[in-house]
Amino acid sequence: MKRHLENRAIEALRETLGQISVIKIKEIEVEDFRPRGERTIIARVEIYGHAHELVCKLVGSGNAHELQRAFLELGKLHARFSKGTTSVLIAPSLSEEAQDLCRDSNIGFLDLEGNARLYLDEVFIVKRSLPLHKTLPPRVETLPTCETAHFADFAKSAPGFLSQGGKH
Repeated sequence: MKRHLENRAIEALRETLGQISVIKIKEIEVEDFRPRGERTIIARVEIYGHAHELVCKLVGSGNAHELQRAFLELGKLHARFSKGTTSVLIAPSLSEEAQDLCRDSNIGFLDLEGNARLYLDEVFIVKRSLPLHKTLPPRVETLPTCETAHFADFAKSAPGFLSQGGKH
């Protein structure tokens, strides 16, 4: 289950980065940094000839405790890597509040619903998905044309004609 989520996260990251023509993906790998088996997704890209790394932490949910822990770990990982590194939080879904926390903390984010905000020096990526349960607008009443108006007048003047299949 965790590996499946990790694979989906990598694919979403690859797809998001691939939508920008100036970003050349060099490598996306998963590294183990802790004895507890926690893994970090590292994406190495090139933008206009400049190397850049994205250090990504995958969380299972967007609850406050998990976000705080992920922010702390991303801060430690960011300090470990070279200049030109972007910290990114990846989750299946991120609420508006969680997205705001990422913005306020200067941490990029990507969720599996299609939302993203990544700042890579020369390139700024923002994607926003529409809510899944959007209500549809009410149906518009069709206006009569000259043909339908004539048919309606005929139906009123000869009500039995249509009910008998056109035979009188």
